[in-house]
Amino acid sequence: MANNDAKSQPFTALIEEATSRAPENTPSWLAELNMQAAKRYAQVGWPHARAEYWKYTNLNKLAAGAFALGDPAALAAVPRERILPLDGPQLLLVNGAFRSDLSDISDLPDGLSLRNLAETTEQDRAILGALIEETISADGLPFAAVNTAVLTDVLILEFAPGIATERPVHVISLGGGDGAAFAPRLVIRAGDGAVVDVVESHVGTGGYFADVVTQVSVARDARLGHYKMQNETLDAFHIALTTTEVAEGAVYDSFVLSTGARMARNEIRGTITGGKAEYRINGAYMGNGEQHLDNTTFVDHAAAGSRSREIYKGVLAGASRGVFQGKILVRPDAQQSDGFQMNRAMLLSNKAEVDSKPELEIYADDVRCSHGATVGELEEEQLFYLQTRGIERNLARRLLVSAYIDEAIDEVQNPAVKEAFKQMAAYWLSENLTRNIR
Repeated sequence: MANNDAKSQPFTALIEEATSRAPENTPSWLAELNMQAAKRYAQVGWPHARAEYWKYTNLNKLAAGAFALGDPAALAAVPRERILPLDGPQLLLVNGAFRSDLSDISDLPDGLSLRNLAETTEQDRAILGALIEETISADGLPFAAVNTAVLTDVLILEFAPGIATERPVHVISLGGGDGAAFAPRLVIRAGDGAVVDVVESHVGTGGYFADVVTQVSVARDARLGHYKMQNETLDAFHIALTTTEVAEGAVYDSFVLSTGARMARNEIRGTITGGKAEYRINGAYMGNGEQHLDNTTFVDHAAAGSRSREIYKGVLAGASRGVFQGKILVRPDAQQSDGFQMNRAMLLSNKAEVDSKPELEIYADDVRCSHGATVGELEEEQLFYLQTRGIERNLARRLLVSAYIDEAIDEVQNPAVKEAFKQMAAYWLSENLTRNIR
């Protein structure tokens, strides 16, 4: 990376705009973090094509964009037709800022503490500071530095020890306005023994840039279901980082469904710090036209007897491109770790393509780790079989692809979220499957 790369200048200007617009009453601790992040971005600059971590994702179209900070007051009403059909609390972020007036917080579960930046406690600020410094100092994360440099709000969900929620808490990030740039920051903390589900949805209108950071901690013996729907507009750019820390005996269960955006990168970095913890990060991606959908994961087995599972499945039509980069690191003390990762992609067009790079880095000798990747097409034998039973060819295609992607979504543990994701996938198929298929 280089700090004088011309491609970084639009984002340097964005940081300068945020600095000039910062309110006089900005807390000193936040102003300090903003400044540290701005310095970090000036040091690392724009990811070069030769940077291994970004080699499969071309950022030239993003670099060519002209962005200004989005206005949190830009949206007066919620486009309900683009929201996942889920019962339960809905927490709305507009261009990165929490909007309580648009949120439905009348039915928050007992034991959930909800706070934005203005309501943070001294303990929150200490934890936030440590989390933020960790992300901006890590290699390969220039957009986490940009997120922090322009940060004006944060949403904290803190689940008390032992709480069990009946319905998922739905956090909806809405982007609005051509040329808008915004930086949502979400912090999720599940206390000891908590059993909770959180859904994170990203939708909007116009051609904007969403620079998202979500930071998760799952305490001892807790279980967190964390489900994400990325359904931005096809003119939008979406770069998201999720960092997770999973303690002893805890379970982190994640699923990312990515169907929107001109270019999207969903990156998950997790550290398993306690034994007998389980870390599941699964996903499905569906692209058409010239969409670029990148899923990048890094799992750090830092404790003995931990288990991780990653299964991603993609459907790519038109001239779309998918990327899967997955790395499992097993440290010397993490004996008896069990890790697995797999990426499967179905190409529905001669112009569609996928890059897969699964990787293992193992420093312990008593482990069980494996990885794989497959690329395939619709099988003519299966199509012919369905056609011989009176099913029209296009419908047969749709049925086969639907079954393929539904198998991935079946990894979602929450029944309501699973059904909502299947509905969104079915809608994508109805809109896209009749085109760009040979």
